[in-house]
Amino acid sequence: MTGKVYIAVLVYIAWVVLYLAWDYSHEQDRIYQQIDSTLTSSALAAPLLLPDNFHHRGMKPDDIAPSEDLKNTLQLSQYAQSSNAVYIYTLVQQGDTVYFTSSSVTDEEMKAGKDLYNYFLPYTDADTRLQQLTHREDKLFIEITDEWGNFRSVFIPQKSPDGTLYITAADMEISQIESLLNQRLAEQIGLAVIFLLFLWPVMLTFSAAQRRWARNLEVSVRERTQDLHASEKRLSSIIEHSPVGIFHYDQNAVITMINHRFEKVVGSTDKVLVGFNMLEKLIDKKLRGALQDALQGKVGRFEGPYVSVTGQRKMYLIAEFVPLRDAQGQIDGGVAVFNDVTEQQSTTNTLKKLSMAVEQSPNVVVITDASGQIEYVNPRFTDITGYYPEEVIGKTPRLLNSGETATEIYSDLWKTLLSGQEWRGVFHNRKKNGELYWAEEIISPITNNVGEITHFIALQEDITEVRRISDEINFQISHDSLTGLLNRRQFENELTRIVEHAHKHHSHHVLCFIDIDQFKIVNDTCGHMAGDDLLRQIGNLIRDKLRSRDILARPGGDEFLMLFENASLAQGERVIQMIMNDLKQFRFQWEDHSFPVEISAGLTVIDQQTSSAIGAMQDVDTACYTAKDAGRNRFHIYNDNDEQQLIRKGYIQWASEIHRALDENSFRLYVQPIVPLQKQQNTGYEVLIRLLSESGDLVAPGAFLPAAERYNIASQIDRWVIQNTLQWMAKNIDQLGHIDSLAINLSGQSLGDDALLGYIIRSIEQGVVPPRMIKFEITETAAIANLKDAQIFIRSLKNLGCRFALDDFGSGLSSFAYLKNLPVDLLKIDGMFVRNIITDPIDEAMVRSINEVGHIMGMETIAEFVETDEIMERLRQLGVDYAQGYTISRPQPIKSILNTATAVAETSSEPT
Repeated sequence: MTGKVYIAVLVYIAWVVLYLAWDYSHEQDRIYQQIDSTLTSSALAAPLLLPDNFHHRGMKPDDIAPSEDLKNTLQLSQYAQSSNAVYIYTLVQQGDTVYFTSSSVTDEEMKAGKDLYNYFLPYTDADTRLQQLTHREDKLFIEITDEWGNFRSVFIPQKSPDGTLYITAADMEISQIESLLNQRLAEQIGLAVIFLLFLWPVMLTFSAAQRRWARNLEVSVRERTQDLHASEKRLSSIIEHSPVGIFHYDQNAVITMINHRFEKVVGSTDKVLVGFNMLEKLIDKKLRGALQDALQGKVGRFEGPYVSVTGQRKMYLIAEFVPLRDAQGQIDGGVAVFNDVTEQQSTTNTLKKLSMAVEQSPNVVVITDASGQIEYVNPRFTDITGYYPEEVIGKTPRLLNSGETATEIYSDLWKTLLSGQEWRGVFHNRKKNGELYWAEEIISPITNNVGEITHFIALQEDITEVRRISDEINFQISHDSLTGLLNRRQFENELTRIVEHAHKHHSHHVLCFIDIDQFKIVNDTCGHMAGDDLLRQIGNLIRDKLRSRDILARPGGDEFLMLFENASLAQGERVIQMIMNDLKQFRFQWEDHSFPVEISAGLTVIDQQTSSAIGAMQDVDTACYTAKDAGRNRFHIYNDNDEQQLIRKGYIQWASEIHRALDENSFRLYVQPIVPLQKQQNTGYEVLIRLLSESGDLVAPGAFLPAAERYNIASQIDRWVIQNTLQWMAKNIDQLGHIDSLAINLSGQSLGDDALLGYIIRSIEQGVVPPRMIKFEITETAAIANLKDAQIFIRSLKNLGCRFALDDFGSGLSSFAYLKNLPVDLLKIDGMFVRNIITDPIDEAMVRSINEVGHIMGMETIAEFVETDEIMERLRQLGVDYAQGYTISRPQPIKSILNTATAVAETSSEPT
């Protein structure tokens, strides 16, 4: 073996000895660091094991009972047994004396009953270095010898919540530490022996093969180094492209490295951020506190609103500072993670608000999973149904099923929801106590990111009381109080439905109008009670001759209307003939009087050629009175080519007169005031129209408007009124400061006239009249007959600032049913209810109901036909907002409103 080999062997031996010596020294440091860490954690556990506020100002001997002292000793001893510390204890210094306030004991001391009570036990041989702790805040590691032995100890100054200074400490016996070091030394010596034993075979086998192995090892090391470099690059790439901000700082809290996301988070650049001293420049105290925690070896955490120092960027920040240690265990800076969660926090806050809104909602909110099992109900659910959440969670809403709701509704519900659409409808449900209630529900599906339905949410409103009131009012409104038959308004609704059905399906129906001949004789002879009884008997006689699907109504007076659904004209004739034959045998008896009863009737066909319900009513009315003109006690079938009928109606003449008035500008504008009853405000006016005949007479609209409706020229009259009213208002705008608004009437034909709507919009937009001074009135019948057109017409003009009133409200069943669909501002209560409210309690109840429902829906109310001061005072007491009628003023020329700002005198005796 050459000299180089021996040199290599000596170098190897020296290297082994030096390495083991260095390793032992390093391991000794590590053991001491581990011991110090164990002592620190044990000492810091002491305050957590003691009662809250155990250390406090003014504490003194006998503060606590011996039993409490013993309890503290046992708590600390139990913890010490689970750690490597021999003793865990707390101290206070009062004057020059150090006292134990608590301490653990060893198993031997425990068995011997020694040192079990330590509260304010003087620490007579306390190390003098403990006094230094009153002037410093960091922990002190020292080796001490006292009456209990030789220890390595840690003493950590602490402050109680009220600022009292105390020391928490832990001991570990020096002998135990030496044992650990000796054990490690023995391991090192053994390792050295093993290394040296390996030397002999190495020397024997040192050859070319060994050199090749060395070369292979060098290649392996080089490859491993390359892998480490590649791994380091991957790690750098991961950090650089991380979705959170990451940076490194040194032991002085100076930023040394940042990733791209951190620049975005704080709104700055690497040139500004690298070299940034956080301890000196951070302004936020909480964030700086988290950094200081990390510099002391803890993980520092921060969460809350934050404005970056360098970029002044506002955000909601979650930050963590993680300390890094060097090979000696000393803090060597750290790594921090900044995460901007502003959007998530905003979403969280929004969800909290939504949750509060749902909890406090006045409506029931129910959330189910995709199978219909209830996952959530809000408090309102319990208020209405009586079921508590724990009674319904996990069950389906079927527990509310009363059996009163049609199965078709449930089928439609699931079909709609499973198609991904919202469902609206009404259920008749049952409460926990068995009581039934009506619920209006809106149910919507909730889908995930891929469009799958995961939940359903239902909003439910208890409409039981509203429905009860509505049913009662609708019945009163839709039925004749004398006979119990349908009234005119409801019959017209049914007729409208039949006409639409005929247009759509080419079906065939028959309309019949009956008028009792010489009815006035019975009233004049025997009084109205007799007349009422006759009407009831005739109504019952007619009803007995009808099929179940036929419709019978009493529109008023001595008239009856019949609608034969899906019937031929011959069938209608046969029924009328049967009724007339029965009446021949009928005698009306009242006291000593006996009267024969005869009727005149008119019939008309309703098919796809029927223009409208109104037209059909006009036709059948004409046919009936043609029968009367022919001698009564007969019926007449309407024929478009029957000149006698056209002459009777007089429509041809009036149509010609209307065209003349339009051509010659022979209409005149009149107004009637609408005065406020509840508060002081300007007076409004309804614009009325008069026709100046060729003879110079002023004709009221009741004479010519039916002809205008019949021949579809009503919208031309409406255009004339709108044009002339707006022109007059623009001309006199400076003198209208005392006027609230002018209300212009619109016919049903105008509601579907797009050209007229466009003209009105242009006139308002290009004119000088404020839209708030323009109001339009439409009759309930016209609005319902043209519902979709009416909705578009109303919304278009309301968007400009105009207001709308629904005229003649309350005379039909459809009133409340359609009211939700008509975005009007005011309801004009039909005069048939107003004129008798002083003497008729039913009329008064109707006015009160309409007024209350209107107010609930945010609408104001106007009473028509106010003919006495007594009626006006009663309306004021009922809360009606406005009044209109002869007791206030009769209609007068429009120019008269320029002469007064407060009241209008009666200047005309004309009807409205």
